[in-house]
Amino acid sequence: MKIHILKPSITEYHISPQVVLTGKPFEFCVKGLGIESKLTVGGVYKIRIIPQEQIGTAKTLVIGDVGCYDEIDCTADANSCIHFTYTFNREQIYTIRLLDPMGNRLNDFKIFSAKEDLWERTPMRGNTHCHVCCSNDAHEDPVMVAAIYRKAGFDYLAITDHHLVDGSLYAIEHMKNIPTEMSLYVGEEVHVPNPYIHAINVGALMDGGVGLDKWYHDHKDEIDQEVDKIAEEVKDILPQGLEPHDFAWRKWIADTIHAQGGIAIVAHPFWEYDAHNTSNDMLRYLIETKLFDAVEMIHGQDDPSSQDANQQVAFWHDLRAEGLNVSIVGVDDAHFRNFPVSYPGDFNRAYTIIFSKDPNFEGFAESIKGGYSVAIESYGGAPEHVVGTYRLTKYALFLLEQYYPFHDELCFEEGCRIKDAYLGDEDSMEILQKINGRVKKFTDKFFGRNQ
Repeated sequence: MKIHILKPSITEYHISPQVVLTGKPFEFCVKGLGIESKLTVGGVYKIRIIPQEQIGTAKTLVIGDVGCYDEIDCTADANSCIHFTYTFNREQIYTIRLLDPMGNRLNDFKIFSAKEDLWERTPMRGNTHCHVCCSNDAHEDPVMVAAIYRKAGFDYLAITDHHLVDGSLYAIEHMKNIPTEMSLYVGEEVHVPNPYIHAINVGALMDGGVGLDKWYHDHKDEIDQEVDKIAEEVKDILPQGLEPHDFAWRKWIADTIHAQGGIAIVAHPFWEYDAHNTSNDMLRYLIETKLFDAVEMIHGQDDPSSQDANQQVAFWHDLRAEGLNVSIVGVDDAHFRNFPVSYPGDFNRAYTIIFSKDPNFEGFAESIKGGYSVAIESYGGAPEHVVGTYRLTKYALFLLEQYYPFHDELCFEEGCRIKDAYLGDEDSMEILQKINGRVKKFTDKFFGRNQ
């Protein structure tokens, strides 16, 4: 678990809710935490509301010019709590400043006012590229790995072993009776027709419960002919420099994943496999044709001193400037063993936050297809770096500071108990039954969903 360094503003005082629907009045509760911060019963306090992105006047402000901000006088009740109602009319971050009866600042709270399409979605931290013992270059048990990610505050996970869906299916099967709020999705790293191609399949199963790799090798002659046909059909329409079969194989992978209801993701396109794993021109064409649903923008095996993720991000920004867009994900691609480099250091270096209407796979898929995702990296304890649109980046940064420290504390205990319950500890199973639903309860309160 990453130990969060919490600001006094969220450890000494509390406000609820902290994410609200733009244009709707919400009732807020403010209180001090502990004897040092306790509000005086009957004391008259002031709430000052400061928008981050705009001010309430057209004139140029000077330091200390506060007359343009809305202010509300409040009295602490018998429980030392302040209650006030306010409607935020623009999507942005607001500072809620609490002033004591003498006008001195006691605390600054942060509120995010979100439009309905964002407010109705729950942030979910997750990973769609990691390996367990079913890969020939990794070794951990799939459920053990899932428990580790839950301890780190992950809400969803797709284990994506090379050539196989077996690891993900094992985790899903052996966790189905363990009470947890963590979502597990089917996953596989696809290498068809050979290891040069890397693509991520999330959610797609072929007949017989197998992945694309096994399906290909079981139907090789038939699929080779199908790909030859695709290559022949596209050879005269592909941009100059693209090899028809290189595109045809990628099209077969993406189309097959989609036919089975899955999400197709381009894996680490600028990772150097002699040259870029996916050529720049090919990546551009895959995005132009919307063949894949997302691209890995950040990946843990990218050492901070290397350049591929940096170039991927710059490439993505250039394409967006041209009007081309694709959803992005961050992954750690962790293998958990020293082969051929120090993979254990990759765990939790990078991940994705999706904003989802539902924690199940359908909710994940809808979020990716709709562009509701950001990629995040953090190396060596450094602050998280968020890659995404401005709208989602500012929201993710707010959540990383205000929401996730408390969310992660709840997940940590659950992850510890998942491992022990899997290993047969009956007390841990009983504890999981008792604490199941705590994350949702906290989230609903944070988002004011009971109002």
